[in-house]
Amino acid sequence: MTTAAETSGSLQYDYEELQMQMTKKTLKRVISLAETFIAIATGILAAAFSAGKDVNLHRHVLAAGGCFLVVTYLSALLLIYLKLFLSEHTQLRRWHVRALQLLCVTSGASLVATNSLLLVLIGGESNGLLSLNLLPVQAIVGVLAYHATPTEDSARDAAFEAEIKSGRRVALFAAATAFAVQTMLVFGSFSNATLRQAAMGGGGRRRTTRLDLSVSFLASALSVFLVVATCMPLGFRSQAARDKVVSIVRYLKDSVVAVLAVAAVTLGQEFLGGSAALALFPEITVAAIYYTVSMPGVGDETAALSSERRDKMEVLPTVVVATFGFGMLGAAYAALLGTPEYDVYTKALAFTLLAAVVSSLGRVAGPLCNARRDKGSAEWVTFLGDILPIVEMLVAVPLAAKVMVDFLAVPANG
Repeated sequence: MTTAAETSGSLQYDYEELQMQMTKKTLKRVISLAETFIAIATGILAAAFSAGKDVNLHRHVLAAGGCFLVVTYLSALLLIYLKLFLSEHTQLRRWHVRALQLLCVTSGASLVATNSLLLVLIGGESNGLLSLNLLPVQAIVGVLAYHATPTEDSARDAAFEAEIKSGRRVALFAAATAFAVQTMLVFGSFSNATLRQAAMGGGGRRRTTRLDLSVSFLASALSVFLVVATCMPLGFRSQAARDKVVSIVRYLKDSVVAVLAVAAVTLGQEFLGGSAALALFPEITVAAIYYTVSMPGVGDETAALSSERRDKMEVLPTVVVATFGFGMLGAAYAALLGTPEYDVYTKALAFTLLAAVVSSLGRVAGPLCNARRDKGSAEWVTFLGDILPIVEMLVAVPLAAKVMVDFLAVPANG
């Protein structure tokens, strides 16, 4: 027969175990934020040095950007050192949580500010003013940090944890992808004569150049806000508050994926013109077939299956396809923009890459899940949706090799 002392000891052990798990999860999340921001800041630093060679009249902008970049580095490094200091603690104190939240928010805000100042050097003040429109989003993230306090109820709320985890995966993927593409555009703008002329106030493709940089900046900034919102210590006592936070994370996640899709279409439009819309056809077809063969059920079963699929997102190859495809599309855009006429191989490459990116983003945004009725058909269409981006990427690789060989052969033949 269990005594009161044994019961009390068991409860105390469970409490300490829960507190230890909360501490480990919190520190693991902030470290992922710090590592991501340090990598991104390093890429921005390289791009800023490249920009500084051609924009000597804006040294004050470079100086301001440098100050924000230093703040980003210091905040990220302090997060790493604070993690080492707190790794031996079983339970985080309130000032520990506040320090982690402050460093996360400061690092994210400084990174966005640095990025916006870099775009001022390249695309003019209009791109820098775009960052002012994102101040409400920054304010929302700050309010979340101010009111957030990790609690046992939050830790035990499996649905809340699953949504935050899903948003964090999308955020880390989107941040790496968006900043990689933007860095390629920055380097391309200073290695391409047409882009340089537009950046310095010339005519030609000024509108197109400003659009691609603006969209890529919007995607990178929103992804940074989502990284901060999902990686900083987060928790709320009431269920209503947790539901509101989940809604904010969902809106941010959907916005990030949507802007990434717009960025992909913007890059593809340079090569394909209005035909870029046709690259959306494979994804639209898969979605239409899925909803035709099986209407999604609404209930706990579907929600559980959807949550299970989201928990496995990190192993989905479509995430790799999206990152790789976006990188290839951005590289082709930065290298070939300004070419008088694109050949059939370049257009085929752009079409295939755009189709692969859009299809993979569709899976990242919301993987197709099994429905209650016609499960066999639904599973078949789900498999088709998951395999489609991979097939498109396999087609794109040899096309990319052909385009690269032709591109490298041009100087020799010229």
